[in-house]
Amino acid sequence: MKMIHYKIIILLLLAWSPWDLVLPCPSICTSGLQNDDFDILMKKIRDGVAENPNIDKALELYDDVQGCFIDIDYARRDRTNWMPLIHVDRLYDFVFAYTHPKNSYYQNEDLYHKIVKGLEYWHHRNPHCNNWWYNQIAEPQKLGILLIQMRVGKRQIPEVLETKVLQRMRKDGGHPARWTGANRTDIALHWIYRACLQKNDVDLKTAVENVYSPLSYTVKEGFQHDNSYFQHGVQLYIGGYGDEILKGVTQVALYTKGTKYALDDERIQFLRHFMCGTYYQVIRGQYMLFDVLGRGVSRNNATQKSHAALFAKRMLELDPAHIDEYNAIIARLEGKKSANYGIKPLHTHYFRGDYALHVRPHYTFDVRMVSNRTMRCEYGNGENLKTYFMSDGCTNIVTEEYARIFPVWNWNRIPGVTAPQLDTIPRTVIDWQTKGTSVFAGGVSDSLYGVSVYSYLDTYADINTAAKKSWFFFDDEIICLGAGINSTAGVPVCTTINQCLLSKKEVILSQSKKQSMVKEGDFVYDSPEWVLHNGIGYVFPAGGNLFLSKKMQTGSWYSINHTESKNEQQQEVFTLGFNHGCNPRNATYAYIVVPGIHSARKMNNYRKSPVEILANTDSMQIVRHTKLGIWQMVFYKEGTFRNGELSVSVDKACALMIKDGHCGNAELHIADPGQ
Repeated sequence: MKMIHYKIIILLLLAWSPWDLVLPCPSICTSGLQNDDFDILMKKIRDGVAENPNIDKALELYDDVQGCFIDIDYARRDRTNWMPLIHVDRLYDFVFAYTHPKNSYYQNEDLYHKIVKGLEYWHHRNPHCNNWWYNQIAEPQKLGILLIQMRVGKRQIPEVLETKVLQRMRKDGGHPARWTGANRTDIALHWIYRACLQKNDVDLKTAVENVYSPLSYTVKEGFQHDNSYFQHGVQLYIGGYGDEILKGVTQVALYTKGTKYALDDERIQFLRHFMCGTYYQVIRGQYMLFDVLGRGVSRNNATQKSHAALFAKRMLELDPAHIDEYNAIIARLEGKKSANYGIKPLHTHYFRGDYALHVRPHYTFDVRMVSNRTMRCEYGNGENLKTYFMSDGCTNIVTEEYARIFPVWNWNRIPGVTAPQLDTIPRTVIDWQTKGTSVFAGGVSDSLYGVSVYSYLDTYADINTAAKKSWFFFDDEIICLGAGINSTAGVPVCTTINQCLLSKKEVILSQSKKQSMVKEGDFVYDSPEWVLHNGIGYVFPAGGNLFLSKKMQTGSWYSINHTESKNEQQQEVFTLGFNHGCNPRNATYAYIVVPGIHSARKMNNYRKSPVEILANTDSMQIVRHTKLGIWQMVFYKEGTFRNGELSVSVDKACALMIKDGHCGNAELHIADPGQ
């Protein structure tokens, strides 16, 4: 048999400019609206928020003399959970009770006077929050809807009072053009409310333009050229602020449908591209992957996203050509269909976001990295106080294994992360916008398969730890490699494979080809072959010193978020990882994650898998999938790899994938993770 010898010389060139993709600003006609058109918009706004609240408890707390509520400290200026806003929330409910025909307070004269007096008190007192968001978004949005709803009341807000409220909304509510992304859209919303009430065509035009203008690619805050989303600088925020911009844009698009302000088809497709290609891809079933939520991950039940079905429901009307896709999304989020319903295989490396997403019908797996081009996951306003290591190669292996786990987590042992086991989790010097330090963080993808790499080095706060980490993605498995693990932190360094809810209490471990059930407690193992928990297998082809725990863990939401409860939480937790020892030198690890396996027999059979780990050093990490005919390679510097017929030489660090290398032909995908 004739041997074929390949030699591939890699030269890395950048030949594409992402700025070529920037969409033009929407063109909106400047001719005036008729009064009937303003009324039509206000009717759509009312229909979108129609409520029939119970206000009995709030009425018990209302002071008829002052027009305030006796349980509210109006001098509070807290940056989160700002107490005075409760006043506006209750007046909002009073208005909907007064205007809803089925409410027992419908057209109630006494309630009407309470609403008016309450608005007068609020305007006179003019409480202020130290967090601008409450003053420029939350308060004016609620007041705008409140005033629009009262326009259909039996009696309406006195004109003088309404005018004073609207004038302050304009004066203190900010201008949308001064902000970016979701913040711009949120401010523009109350401009729309005010413009409709005042029949101000100029302000309405400004507001709508600012709602739609974020629907374009940018290298600042907003939608990125890789279809990710940034807020608070170059920080990944697909959840949280991604939620906000989808909520605002789809809401306004429905308001303006059929008018001269309607969202054009080009931008509807832009919106669909982000929603279906990214946003809904990071939600499995009803739960969002935790590492795209920003500081919101520290809020109780933040990963539960069933409410996000609302955006897809709006798209049914805005984009009816893709109705089947939106209906599948809605069915999953509402729990009417299983998490795998309508899911298609997908692999995306987000080169702007330092983020990799691997989707298969039976599982989702992601990797969150950070480089000197992006921001670490933030803390701020007393939230997300233990987040430091979450950006350092964090992984999700998901169905719903992390829901509400975060108060009891060991935040030194975030899944996927290699980190020293510190007594206190450090915080960055800057809470909101702290860039990473890695130069080499990225990946390559063909949209189905891919490899991601993170050259980790952190000398902040005596962390003093480094590692070369990579992930190789196929259909039925993800191969996770680490090499060059060095530390002078003076404490043990661990790579956590997973720390998740003990969804299935049965944990099986195989060592020396003998299987056993893992009991409750903390355990250490020397080179087991595999572990199985909750339909996910973990295989250890190179052995290693592993720790495994199966136990009740306790904590409080307050420990990670000072706006949450101090009540003790308890969860049964499964934790698995490598202990590299204290001050390791050139340590390595290798493990294979195999979702969708539910028995020891299948785990034993998987040991005959078609995956080969061919290199795992601080120079190169290389994996071959013999069945798929795919080679995936990470080179950390110039070098050559040879294996049988194949020789690959690179002139600089890169990530690459070679497919179908038969008969002298090969399909090559390559990326420069250093950009």
